[in-house]
Amino acid sequence: MGRIALLVGLFVFPAALLWLGHRMRTRSAVQRGAFWGGVAGHSTGIVVALGALEYPPVVWSGGIREWLAFWVLLAGGATGSAIGAARARVKRD
Repeated sequence: MGRIALLVGLFVFPAALLWLGHRMRTRSAVQRGAFWGGVAGHSTGIVVALGALEYPPVVWSGGIREWLAFWVLLAGGATGSAIGAARARVKRD
């Protein structure tokens, strides 16, 4: 399951952001917020994953290795998109 999350975080989520970023001016405020939140969350996830991969495997224990190596890109992007969309929705109301 972790490998699927890694592939989705590496390829599918950035492709979805690329699609969402197309014709940005015609998108709604919520979609723009989701795009920029996703970009920020995914970028933060990349930094966290690369930082975690610098530690030797002996330091990693149990589930933290799988989560940091496989899930952080997907989780960071999805969380960022949700926060960005929610902020844009609150500003709109």
